Amino acid sequence: MQPVQPQEAMGPAKQFYRPGRRPRIPLSCDPCRTRKLKCNREKPCQNCTARDERSTCNYKGSKNGSTPSAHQEDHGVDLMQQRIDHLEGLVKKLIAQRPDSSPSSRVYTQDSPGSLTGPVTTASSLDASDVACSTGTTVIDGSQSVYKGADDWYDVLQEINKIKNVWSQTQHDQTDYNVPPNLSNTVDGSSLLFCQVKQTDILEILATLPPKPVIDKLLSQFFDQKKFPITVAPILHEPTFMREYAEHWKEPSRTNVMWLGLLFSILSITMLSYHQFYEPPEYEGISESLFHLYRMRTAQCLITGDIAKCLPYTLETLRFNATAELNRKDDNSRGLWITTGVIIRAAINMGYHRDPSRSPSISTLKAEYRRRVWFSVIGMDDLASFQVGFPRMVPAIYSDTMEPRNLHDWELSDDTTVLPPSRPLTEPTAATYVIVKGRLSRALGRITDFNNTPGLGSYDAVLEIDNALYEAYQVFPPHMKVGGSGGDVHSFKDKSEISNFQLASLYHQGMCTLHRKFIAKSRLDPQYNLSRDRCISSALAILSYQHVLDASWYKFSQTRQMLTLAAMILFLELEYRRKGPDPDTSSDSPALLQALENSCALWEDVKPSCDEALRVCNILVGMLSSFHTTVGSTSSQTVTPEPLFEYPGFNPQLQPMNGSLPLEKDFFSMSNEMDIDWGTWDALIGSANFGDGFVYQV
Repeated sequence: MQPVQPQEAMGPAKQFYRPGRRPRIPLSCDPCRTRKLKCNREKPCQNCTARDERSTCNYKGSKNGSTPSAHQEDHGVDLMQQRIDHLEGLVKKLIAQRPDSSPSSRVYTQDSPGSLTGPVTTASSLDASDVACSTGTTVIDGSQSVYKGADDWYDVLQEINKIKNVWSQTQHDQTDYNVPPNLSNTVDGSSLLFCQVKQTDILEILATLPPKPVIDKLLSQFFDQKKFPITVAPILHEPTFMREYAEHWKEPSRTNVMWLGLLFSILSITMLSYHQFYEPPEYEGISESLFHLYRMRTAQCLITGDIAKCLPYTLETLRFNATAELNRKDDNSRGLWITTGVIIRAAINMGYHRDPSRSPSISTLKAEYRRRVWFSVIGMDDLASFQVGFPRMVPAIYSDTMEPRNLHDWELSDDTTVLPPSRPLTEPTAATYVIVKGRLSRALGRITDFNNTPGLGSYDAVLEIDNALYEAYQVFPPHMKVGGSGGDVHSFKDKSEISNFQLASLYHQGMCTLHRKFIAKSRLDPQYNLSRDRCISSALAILSYQHVLDASWYKFSQTRQMLTLAAMILFLELEYRRKGPDPDTSSDSPALLQALENSCALWEDVKPSCDEALRVCNILVGMLSSFHTTVGSTSSQTVTPEPLFEYPGFNPQLQPMNGSLPLEKDFFSMSNEMDIDWGTWDALIGSANFGDGFVYQV
C-alpha cells in the first residue's frame, strides 16, 4: 500500500471547500467611526446619546440603520462552524488513509548542520509552511520534545491556522466594537477602582462629554443644594470650580484628567438624581444609562490620573464617586467600606490629616476646604464602619486637622487671608450639616470600636460613649432636629427634613447598638438599667417615625434593618417581662405592644412594594401573635377585643394588658440566663432575608 501524499489528501477537500473573502460590515455607527471611538452598538449608542446626537446615530449595511451586530455575529458563527466541520472531516480521512509504516523522520537540533536540518523549531514559531516539504519535525515546547509527522500534520496545521485567523478576526471585532454596555452597572465602586474598567485615552473620555449648554444646566442644578435631592458634601468651592470650568472649554485637550474625573462625578450624581427622583423630558428613559456611562468615565479618569500621584481634586473626585455609589446601590455597605479605606489612605498620602495652617504655601481658601474634605472623608469612614460593623481606620491615624468653621461660601474667596470667626450652628450654612453629622459620626465610630473589642468590654466605656453620643445629639441646632423644636413629624416637606430624619435615626440606631448587649443584665443588676431605658426609648422613637415613610423607603435595606432592629428590641423586652414580671417596668408593656401593632400595620401596607417587606411583615406578625393576656386578675373570663388590624392567614389575639405578660408561648425559646447570641442576631437583622431562616456569618 503506497503512502498517500499530502497533495492527494488535500485534493478532494479543496473541491468541496472554497473559502472566500468574508465581507466586513461596519459594526460602529457613523459618528463613532468618524471619531474612532468604541461604540456599544445600541440604537442610539451611548456616545451619541451623551453628545445629544441621537438622530445622527446610523449604521451602514442596513436599510433602516439598525445595528448589524446580530447578522454579523451569526455570520461569524457560521464560518467558524464550517471550519471546524471541515477540520473534523479532514482528520478522519487522514486517519483512515494512514500507512502502516512510519515515514522517515528528521530531528532538528542546534548541533545539526544547517545545510541538512536547519534550526530547532519551537511551538511559538511553527507554521504550516515550515514543514511543507519535510518528512517530520521535532517540536521543542519548553521542557517537552514532541515529534510530529509531516504527512499528518501539514494539512492539520494549515487548517488550524485558517481557524485561528477566523477566530482572531472575530475576537478583534468583539473587542473593538462589542463593548459590554452594562459593565459599569454590574460591578461595585471598589471594583471599578481596581481595574475592572480599562484605562482609556483622554480623547475618548472628552468625546463623551455633552455639549457645553447641556453641562451648564446640569452644573446649575448640582450646585443648587437647597433643591438638589441628593445630599452632597460641600467640599467644592463653586466660584473656583466654575472659573476652571470656563478654562476647560478654551482648550479641552489640556485639561487635567483628574479634574475631568471630578466633572464626570458631578454629572453622574446629577443623572442619578434624575433617575431616582424625577426625569426631565429630555432625559426620559436614558438618565440611568447616562449615569452608568459617567460613572465609568469617573473611574477611568481616576485610574488614568493615578490616585497615588496626588493630583489636585483627587480626594474630591473620590468622595463624589463614593456618594454616587452610596446612593446607587442599596446593599453595597461592604464595598463602600473598602472604598473608604482607599480614600482615607489617599487623603493621608496627600497630607490631609495634617492641619493646613502648618503649610504657608496653602492659601486660606484651600486650607478651609481641605478641612472640609478631611472631615467629610473621616465621617464617611465612621458611618461606613458603623453600618457594616467592621473597624474604622481613623483611630489608628494621628490627625491634627481642625474642624471646619461654620461659614457661608460667600465668605471665602481667593483674596481671603484671615478666616472669619465661625458662626453659631443655629445659623444654617453649607458647612453646618457636615459639622453636625461629623460630630455624630465620631460617636458612632466609637460604638463600632467598642463592639469590635474582644470580650464584652467595660461598662464604664459604654457610659463614656453614651455620654458622647448623647451630647452630640443634644447640641443639634433646632432647625436640624426632627419636627423642629416640637419634635413631632407628620411628613417630609423638603430635603432638609429628610436629612434631619436620617440624623435622628442614626442617633437612635446607635443607642440601640451600643446598649443592646446589656438589656438582659439589667434584669439582674440595676446598674444596667440605663442600657434598658436607652434601648426602649430609642426603639420607640424609631417606630414613631415609621408612619412618615412611604413605600419607597422600604426598598432600602438600611430602612428595613433599622425598623427591624427597633421591633426586635421591643419584642425582646416583652419576652423578658413575660418570663420574669417586673412591677417597676411592666406598667408600660401596653405601650410597647401598641407601638408594635402600629408598626406591623404599616409593614402590612407596604408588602406589595417589596418582597423583603413581605418577609419582615410575616415574621413580625407571627411574633406579635404570640403575646396574649387576660383582663383582670380576679376573673377567669378572657376578653377578645376587635383587632386593630387584620392580617390574612392568622387571627391576632391581642388584649389590653394589666401588669405582666402570661407565659403561654415562648417564641424566642431562650435559656434561663437569657444569654443571647448577638452575632447570630446581627446576622439575622443585617441580612434582611428571613425567607430561609437564620443566616450565620463567620
